[in-house]
Amino acid sequence: MVTVSGMAQRLQAPDAALLDLFEQRMRDIWRRDRFVLDDPTGTCRRIRVLLECEGFGSAATLLAKSGAREDWNRVFAEERSQFIADWLLPYLEGQVLDVLGGDFTVLRALVAKGLSATQTVGCERRNAYAVDWSALPFPVRDFDLSLGLPIGFVDTYLICTVLHHEPDLDAFFAILDRGSACRWVVVENCVDDANSEAFHLYVDEFFNKCLNSFDVPCVPQHRTAESWRDLLGAFGRVIHTETRSDVPGMPFPYTLFVIDR
Repeated sequence: MVTVSGMAQRLQAPDAALLDLFEQRMRDIWRRDRFVLDDPTGTCRRIRVLLECEGFGSAATLLAKSGAREDWNRVFAEERSQFIADWLLPYLEGQVLDVLGGDFTVLRALVAKGLSATQTVGCERRNAYAVDWSALPFPVRDFDLSLGLPIGFVDTYLICTVLHHEPDLDAFFAILDRGSACRWVVVENCVDDANSEAFHLYVDEFFNKCLNSFDVPCVPQHRTAESWRDLLGAFGRVIHTETRSDVPGMPFPYTLFVIDR
């Protein structure tokens, strides 16, 4: 079973060591991705103190006033999306469904790089993100576990940093398994010696409740790359695995899994 109970979803407050690590990674991101900020080191320190003493509210205010929120979201929307699109494009075949694609910046980047908009569909939980679906160059359908995936033939599922947010992975995988896609292209941020589940969970909460406000579950579903590979291998043959530690805007690596069925 890979279901997270309501009790398990109540995340523990971060300790000082975790906040120290987060401050270091935040500072590294701002330097690596060329954030244009006055006194970035001092701003990182003040955000870390606010996170420890007052929580997300005051830190969110400083992120906005300092310009860090604007720069971070720019890196996510432009550089991260372009990076992921370049990485994943060779593995996407035929009709593609972007499963729970968020604000669809990655799918938009893929279309800009040559993925056919007429062979592309997105699906997301309605109202999870403030995005005008009608303005996108591809159709987007509503998603609900009780409704399943949009009806229609699909060759490839794109599942990008989605699985670790799902409280009920058994139900989610059952929906994917019933679909027509012969290939799953999955990206996950994985637990390793340098990135504990507690750190992943805190970053999820920070991104979705402090840097921005998105209606996305933050649950303890993170796994090692080996564990994800074993889990995904139950649904097909894992033909490719690759980890990148240079994803713009991100404080930990991403791992790509390509599964053929």
